[in-house]
Amino acid sequence: MLEQIDHRGKRFTVGDEDGVDDIARDCCRQAELLERQAQREIRELERAKAVAGPAVQILMVECNQGHGT
Repeated sequence: MLEQIDHRGKRFTVGDEDGVDDIARDCCRQAELLERQAQREIRELERAKAVAGPAVQILMVECNQGHGT
């Protein structure tokens, strides 16, 4: 590791970035998992809407309007 000083006079080290890379990889993996889950839930909702038909969709809109959304 190499210790340096930035333009503000703060010290920082350069070299051991594997820990940072591992954290970034974990964050990306978590984001990918959440994205896949969201896509699954969207598909499931779309299927449920298709099966339920227009009457249920009208009730959903009325319900959402009653809750202030």
